[in-house]
Amino acid sequence: MKPVLTFFFDALKPESLQYMPFLNSFAHKRRMKSEFGHSVTCHPSMYSGVHPDKHLQWFVWKYDPVGTPFKWARVFKYLGLLDNLGSRYFLHKYTRQFREKNTAWFGVPLLVNLPLKYWSYFNVVEDRAWDEVGYLKEYPTVFDVLRGYNVEFEIVGMTKGAGSEFTQIGGHEFTEIRPWTYFFLGSIDSYSHHHRQDGPETIDRMRRLDQLVAAKYEAYSRRVSDFDVFVFSDHGHIPAEKRVDIHKVFRQHGQSLRRFIHLIESNYARFWFRNDKERATVEAILETLGEGFILTDEHFQRYHLEMPDNRYGDLIFYLDVPYLFTKTIWGFSRKQKSMHGYLPDYPDSDGVFLSRRALVEGPHVELVDVLPTLLDSLGLPIPDYVDGRVLWQEKASLYG
Repeated sequence: MKPVLTFFFDALKPESLQYMPFLNSFAHKRRMKSEFGHSVTCHPSMYSGVHPDKHLQWFVWKYDPVGTPFKWARVFKYLGLLDNLGSRYFLHKYTRQFREKNTAWFGVPLLVNLPLKYWSYFNVVEDRAWDEVGYLKEYPTVFDVLRGYNVEFEIVGMTKGAGSEFTQIGGHEFTEIRPWTYFFLGSIDSYSHHHRQDGPETIDRMRRLDQLVAAKYEAYSRRVSDFDVFVFSDHGHIPAEKRVDIHKVFRQHGQSLRRFIHLIESNYARFWFRNDKERATVEAILETLGEGFILTDEHFQRYHLEMPDNRYGDLIFYLDVPYLFTKTIWGFSRKQKSMHGYLPDYPDSDGVFLSRRALVEGPHVELVDVLPTLLDSLGLPIPDYVDGRVLWQEKASLYG
């Protein structure tokens, strides 16, 4: 079994390779078409080889009044005067302390600007980390597949709280060469959010990371003479220059957003309705908001987002480039200078796929191609249910 070395960069877009001479030296490059969503959408796609309509993860939160960790919050339907940022922070900490441990990247996040009376409607989608057994309920991840074949692998850089890439990856020694070595580099995303990807702070970070990867590649090459290597990212970044206060929009139409069950994230507004009148009211208001549009069945089909129920919303409004919502479940968007999660059709939404080995023709590859490409490199069979394809040029005729 020929070893495989991979490097993952969170949020690296193709145009930024100009700042990374080592990565830019890879002979074969393709733009990576992202999923329509954020990390909780992209990672299951690339690790399972199937789109969101199969792995069913599209957002950090889902509508789940039965499984919610916030059942205690139902009392706040009657105690609204106690609902403020301070009480939300305290009660969130209380919930995390007594809930069964959640090892996912976000854990159980604080719903910053969601009224407490609605917390008990929602549950977190991810209850464990991407590489843990059973991360996806319906489909095995690449980590599960390799465990099933007793193929050893190592992951470096994905341990929260263990330091930066320069600590985790820079300090890694190749004492034992396993069939798959996976380096995870996550900081470009956070730097891009705070400084834009074309900002000097982010460019400096990318140059340093490029040098780090070059050093690891050379160290690996001294140990292994024949191996596959590829580099990939999940999405790009787009400057966010304007803000929309959806609370103000509702007030301008004589309504309070707090009347409706909702979740506001960076550029999506999700609603769940108790009756047809609520739906008609919300639709009428959102149709006046020209900075975005309500997602239709055509969007769900085109972007593989059809779900078996309303877990992600009875109605979902998408806020388009270059806008962000303020007062979201994450905070107030004041420090966000760049964002992802916009339509994958935009070139700036693209990630990258780089290899020393010849790749299939075409301008784009997809996140679902990562799993079959890795399995093929390791000489393992590709499951029939996989939506992706093997990206090696010589295998194109076999896998289509």
